[in-house]
Amino acid sequence: MDIDNISKIEHFSAFVDLSLKEFCEQFSLLLSLPQMTFITEDETESAEVNFNGIDYNMSKPYKIGTLNEWDDNIPKEHNFGIVLSIDKANTDFNNTKLEAITNVIASNFNTDLLYYRTWFSNGFSTEKVYIFTPNKK
Repeated sequence: MDIDNISKIEHFSAFVDLSLKEFCEQFSLLLSLPQMTFITEDETESAEVNFNGIDYNMSKPYKIGTLNEWDDNIPKEHNFGIVLSIDKANTDFNNTKLEAITNVIASNFNTDLLYYRTWFSNGFSTEKVYIFTPNKK
């Protein structure tokens, strides 16, 4: 997704005891997403898919604590970074849809999901500390 076409980017992190592939397969099924593209780099592996005006990016560094080294807002024990880039053309995206996605992650992976930043443009982002917890069934 071209940065000029992004209205905002939502940043999350969590600890999930799965491989990136296992996590992404389950995540894609839960949200009815197409198959993700997987990428490996020096410090991390990641997966990405663009669907209905949202670019979903999941990253899992090879070493616990790497996400915290990159951004000290993330707890040291978190091993998954989750980023949702919202296209400007996606005018249907709102807080209700965001909460639905985050509740799917927290509940289906039985993890606390940290919502720590919204990026709006170069040099302008809002830090937050909101934790989505698994829904008790």
